[in-house]
Amino acid sequence: MRYLKDKKVILYKKESGKDSAGFATTVYKPIHEGRLWAYMRQLSASQFYASAALQTKEETLFAVNWRDDLNPANCFVRYMDIFYNITRIDTYEGYKDDLKLYGAKLASQPKPGEIMEYRK
Repeated sequence: MRYLKDKKVILYKKESGKDSAGFATTVYKPIHEGRLWAYMRQLSASQFYASAALQTKEETLFAVNWRDDLNPANCFVRYMDIFYNITRIDTYEGYKDDLKLYGAKLASQPKPGEIMEYRK
């Protein structure tokens, strides 16, 4: 199935570190330059309740072009300045075409000092 990728998103990776005073911090680093084209939609009620039966909180679907650098353990999508925690990545039978990223809006959004700029 082809998706109309008409939204711009940024993919982030969450990393732990220490600030200048030695305290533990969490930062969100982009894993690519610029913004990616993506398809985004809220899951329907039946899809949401099906995910609830599996005890996951999948409320949103993002479809992006194939990437091999994503891990649901620390992957986040930023869309319209809202961060979504990715709970599952569907590779659609291993074809290297699109990735479906399922996730939910973070209850506690990152603070501006926790969001890093892209660096090579």
